[in-house]
Amino acid sequence: MRREHLKTARLAHSWTALDLAERAGIREEKVYAVERGRYGLTRDEANRWAGALGMTPAAAFPEIFAGRATS
Repeated sequence: MRREHLKTARLAHSWTALDLAERAGIREEKVYAVERGRYGLTRDEANRWAGALGMTPAAAFPEIFAGRATS
């Protein structure tokens, strides 16, 4: 599953993949892989990624957080 909305959100901040990786505490290569739908994330990584982008985890990663309350 491609995640174009994540790339769009990252670019809306004028961030490179490295910028997001540093803010979310993940590797730059993982940013590219996740955006292309080639790699999944743990719930913790998804929470950090969504938080860095100012998104709710459910909006950023509905396949992980669908129907679950998150903090």
